[in-house]
Amino acid sequence: ATLRALATTGGGGAGRRTAAAAGAEQPVDWAARLAGLSAAERHRLVLGLVRGHAATVLGHTDVDAVQAEASFKELGFDSLTAVELRNRLAAATGLRLPAAMVFDYPEAAVLAEYLLERLAPDDATTAAGRDGADPVLGELARLDHTLDALVTDEEGRHRIAKRLSGLLAKVNGGPTDASGTTDFTTLESASDDEMFALIDRELP
Repeated sequence: ATLRALATTGGGGAGRRTAAAAGAEQPVDWAARLAGLSAAERHRLVLGLVRGHAATVLGHTDVDAVQAEASFKELGFDSLTAVELRNRLAAATGLRLPAAMVFDYPEAAVLAEYLLERLAPDDATTAAGRDGADPVLGELARLDHTLDALVTDEEGRHRIAKRLSGLLAKVNGGPTDASGTTDFTTLESASDDEMFALIDRELP
């Protein structure tokens, strides 16, 4: 309830605050607020902050409209709303946040991890309550955004697909050669389309 009230102050889409108004808010002492909480509770609290403000920026009255692992792009964010979210979170946390924050951390869960590392850096290094896969998933989310904007030729696609296939083999415990690099011999004859089909099957 506290998070919803904090994140939705000012109402839905018609009554959203401007970036200037958001900047006038007094930031919470997050170091004190997070102190004494477990790693899972800290992450849940900051994630709720991000989801609540994101929902408000998009004009939703329910924080559940912003799922933790949904990309901001899929949720409907554009350059204008991305800046508004950055300004609101900067005002709420007292942090100086990058202009491209929403694009660098393209999901609420990933952005929450970034904010938590800034708000409680000492605790973030020992966040036992977080899944060990979370940092990797965060990097994959950023890679996904990069690939959306990628412009390359067939050779470039082949090189990217080959590297991604190698990473998948590593995740799945695939064979490597004597030099410690991934063995691509079984993939050399695959076409680009077959490469991408393999990636689609392997990724969850």
